[in-house]
Amino acid sequence: MKEEVESYEHILKLLANKASVKQQIFQTTSSVFYQFKSVLQQIGADMHSDFADKDQNVEISYSERGDFEAQLKFSGDVLVLSMHSNVFSFPPEHEINKLKYVIEDPSRKYCGIIHIHNFLADSLKYNRGTDIGDLIGRIFINREEHFFVDGQSQLGFLFPSFWKGKLKKDQIRKILELAIIYCMDFDLLTPPFETVKQITLEEKQFMGSNSGYPTGKRMGYKFKTELDDKFRPISQKK
Repeated sequence: MKEEVESYEHILKLLANKASVKQQIFQTTSSVFYQFKSVLQQIGADMHSDFADKDQNVEISYSERGDFEAQLKFSGDVLVLSMHSNVFSFPPEHEINKLKYVIEDPSRKYCGIIHIHNFLADSLKYNRGTDIGDLIGRIFINREEHFFVDGQSQLGFLFPSFWKGKLKKDQIRKILELAIIYCMDFDLLTPPFETVKQITLEEKQFMGSNSGYPTGKRMGYKFKTELDDKFRPISQKK
């Protein structure tokens, strides 16, 4: 009987120490994600206003798909923001666990995640389900709104400091602007001839109904930086 009481008390303790914390993190991440959507919408409005008199053929539009996704379309690219509904921790060997900030309070290592993806606009327009999108960055946020960014280019080293403070609106705008720049600098490349010289009839029929080959900016290629990233600490990724 005593063991049953101790087990039940342990359950209550876990609810207090983990379940409650994770609910706080979900609420905090939802609040931050709302700020990301608001800033992305403002950037879209600014781009549309400032570029309309230069070329009206360049479409710039903001849209949302439910509570957990927002999109900004600009010309041939779409920046997709999405919030994961779950809360995550890190493996024991991860450098996050070595920070004094986390050692002082291990619950600080639990984070919500906001993803930033780049898709081709035509992938969404023609519903090409096999097209590939690229993960540009991930924003990790704990219950105190401390954050760090794991990502491509400048996103991977401008915002690595998990312990320094809460995420601010100007930082959100900087993250999103860098992501948009990365999308536009990252061109669609033709795949090697050998990888596309043969197709099945099924693929041909798919092409006819979906406006072209399955497409992604990196299709047929494996960049050296992608291979290097497997062995690079999260705060040093570029």
